[in-house]
Amino acid sequence: MLPTLKNGDIVFFKKYKQGESLLEIGQIVIFSHPLTKKRLIKRINFVNTNSIGVLGDNIEFSEDSNNFGLVNKEKIIGLVTAKLSNLKLKNILIQKESRTFLNPK
Repeated sequence: MLPTLKNGDIVFFKKYKQGESLLEIGQIVIFSHPLTKKRLIKRINFVNTNSIGVLGDNIEFSEDSNNFGLVNKEKIIGLVTAKLSNLKLKNILIQKESRTFLNPK
């Protein structure tokens, strides 16, 4: 599987609410690392009542549940809903710069 997110991508997410948000295998989540204070973004590969298992899309180099175990649901910050890649952002900015009052499109 190719990585879904790359360095520099901007992600949009909805806040995770325990007991209200539905967690499914394959979703991308933002969470606090169980052992450090880092925030990570990974794909869910296992869900149970109290915790989730996560894997990075680049499995060979990913720090994920294979390294630190399951993640308690209390550590989940949000569910990724969309991304804006560097290339898309660059195109948007170029289009915005080319607009004028006489040529708003």
